[in-house]
Amino acid sequence: MPTRKKSIVRTPGRKLRKKPIEQQDVVAEFIARHNRRPKKSELTRARLLDAAAHTFKEKGYALTRLTDIAKRAHAQTSSIYYYFESREAIVVEVLRIANDRTLQRVNDFLAELPLDATVEDRLTAAIRGHYDIVLSQDPYTMAHMRIFDQVPPNIKKQFLGVLDETTAIWRQLLLEGQASGAIRADIDLSVTRQLLLGMMNWSIEWFRPGRLSVEDIAQQTATILFDGICTR
Repeated sequence: MPTRKKSIVRTPGRKLRKKPIEQQDVVAEFIARHNRRPKKSELTRARLLDAAAHTFKEKGYALTRLTDIAKRAHAQTSSIYYYFESREAIVVEVLRIANDRTLQRVNDFLAELPLDATVEDRLTAAIRGHYDIVLSQDPYTMAHMRIFDQVPPNIKKQFLGVLDETTAIWRQLLLEGQASGAIRADIDLSVTRQLLLGMMNWSIEWFRPGRLSVEDIAQQTATILFDGICTR
C-alpha cells in the first residue's frame, strides 16, 4: 500500500513591523542627547512628551486633554499616570524641555565665537541662536509660546526659576555691553531685556519664510538694538 505523502502547509513569513516615523524620531533624539539607546519605559515617556508638545501647540492648554495626548502617542490614557501624576506635570516638563532647548541653542551659537569676540558680536550671536530655535518649528518651543500665558499661576510660579536660567544669559550680556560702553549708561537693562526677548518670541506669530531668512531677521534685530532706526 503506497504511503500517503503529508501535505506541507506553508505559512507566510512574519513581516517585521517598522516603527512609525514619530517613534523613529524619538529614538534618534534620545540617542543624540544621551549617547545610548532608550529603555522601553524611557521611550514611552519621551513619546508621550512629544505627543503632548504637538497637542499643546495645536490646541492650547485649556483644550488639551490626556486622552488627546494618549491618542497621539498611540497609548492608553491610563498608562500616562505611570509616568506623570497629572496633566500639569506634563505641562511643566514640556516647558522645561522648551527652555532647555532654547538655552542650549543660544549657548551653541555663543560657543562658535572666538575668545576675543566683542560684546556686540556675543549679543548678535545670542540673538541668532534665539531666533534659530524659536523659528525652527520645534514643537516644544511652539507649545511654550502658545500655552505659557494660559497655564495656571501655580505652574508659572513653579517655572519662573527655570526661566531665570535663560534670562541670566541675556542679563549678563547686557551688563557686559553697558560696562564696555557699547550700551548707554542711562538705558534700563531690565526693560531692554524684556523688550528684546518679547520681540524675538513674538516673531513666531508673524514670520513667514520668503523675503527674509531667519538669519536676516536676526541681523535686523541686532542692527536695531545697536544702531536704532533713525538716520542721525
